[in-house]
Amino acid sequence: MTLKNKNFINLNFNKTFIKLDQKIFDALKSLTKSQNKICIVVDQKKNFKGVVNDGDIRRALLKGKKLDTEIKYIYNRKPFTLKKNFNIETSLKKLKSKSIDQAPIINNKKVIGIFSRDKIQIQNLKTPVVIMSGGLGKRLRPLTSSLPKALVLIKKKPMLSTVIQNIKNFGFNNFILTTFYKKNLIKKYFKDGKKFDIKVNYIEEKKPLGTAGSLFLLRKKIVDKNFLLTNCDVVSEINYKNLLDYHINNKADLTIAIKKYVTESQYGEINLKGINIENIQEKPKKDIIINSGIYVLKTKSLNFLRSNNYLDMNELIIKFIKKNKKVIAFPFYENWYDLGTKDQLKMLQRIN
Repeated sequence: MTLKNKNFINLNFNKTFIKLDQKIFDALKSLTKSQNKICIVVDQKKNFKGVVNDGDIRRALLKGKKLDTEIKYIYNRKPFTLKKNFNIETSLKKLKSKSIDQAPIINNKKVIGIFSRDKIQIQNLKTPVVIMSGGLGKRLRPLTSSLPKALVLIKKKPMLSTVIQNIKNFGFNNFILTTFYKKNLIKKYFKDGKKFDIKVNYIEEKKPLGTAGSLFLLRKKIVDKNFLLTNCDVVSEINYKNLLDYHINNKADLTIAIKKYVTESQYGEINLKGINIENIQEKPKKDIIINSGIYVLKTKSLNFLRSNNYLDMNELIIKFIKKNKKVIAFPFYENWYDLGTKDQLKMLQRIN
């Protein structure tokens, strides 16, 4: 490994080590806390065995694996790796062709570094980000009696600025805000985006159009092949760049970021066999898969929209499916909060 490679190599890789008998939950903690996108799987002697990345975890969870499933059942045993004296240009081309951001560097079965191509190519993505910011925010009243939902504060900072910063962290800087309720306050705060080092444009609804109705107004305003779409009250640490790449690589018309969510029943649940009661569970918890309110859409797939009538996102998704558009799921594990509810808003206030 030569010194000229050092700008692309993370030598602080020991924190990413994970053993075969550890759990998916342990890998999630490592991925969330570290600056790496992979966990290095090692044996008891710290010999290299393979890797686990967010894609491996997504596939495992979709197949029904649990957070306490051991790593040995889901890790990639034959990942792409680099040798000690690798060539940067050749390696970059190989990683790009395989859609891989990071690769472990191996010498005699030992990890000596992690090569990261994303350090030099994640900036200044042209793909626009549309943020739905026109809602009335009824669930947050009286906070939204004088403010639009987008400007409700989280630790003295408008929630929309938090959403924008999280997305900007992954290289996006072209934003379109759809507005209606108290739109002038939003425009006054964000203006053209220069003070936030981004570009901001606006779509103005003349009447409430729901969570998807204003997309009709975007058909001729977006020249890029795809665009990111999210709600102004959805705060997440999801990797938006990976979401976009996933959408493009799968040639999807619509990609929905989905998340496993634990819900608790308010009631005791009776298990019956005929008329006989076999068991009763007090307020059982269940895993459900939810729509996170984060999407990527192919721009030309909106061409079938004919008017700017009221339309919710769930209705649009059904329209996509009925028209045989390719609609796919992107499972993610990162933190996610729906700040359209007072409970979630208070939770994030406590965490921060």
